[in-house]
Amino acid sequence: MRNKLVAVSMLVLAAGPAHASAGLSCEANDKAVKLTIEAGISRGLGDDVFSFKGELEILSAAAPKDFRRIEFGKDNLTQRWFDSRNLKLRIYRERAGEPHGYVDIVIEAWPRKGDDIEFRGGYLLTVFDIPKLGADGTTTTLKGRVNCSAG
Repeated sequence: MRNKLVAVSMLVLAAGPAHASAGLSCEANDKAVKLTIEAGISRGLGDDVFSFKGELEILSAAAPKDFRRIEFGKDNLTQRWFDSRNLKLRIYRERAGEPHGYVDIVIEAWPRKGDDIEFRGGYLLTVFDIPKLGADGTTTTLKGRVNCSAG
């Protein structure tokens, strides 16, 4: 009898609440950039991101050539916030090797009125580049609109 009680208790504790997953996608396509992001997120248990990939094409001539087309992975997603009121992502990638440089993207979006799946907002892209060793760095900042979907 005691073994049955322990087994039933363990089953009840293990059952817990059900958790779902959702897809998250964001896109910006304007004169400055083409940006696509795809992610898998869990709903509940901290809303963890279990997959993430992104592609950025910078169309501005001000960006260094090696930063004009970049792919991002989960390690580049440095910060995230997602709930029913807003979505915030920060994506960061440094240049491999010397000289130093990086790309930093901040996305902030809010749900469309009466919709908890479609989000609208903006991106802020910062590109920092040291063109050659010993030179001063330059910063290029671009911003525009972004559309996201979470469902």
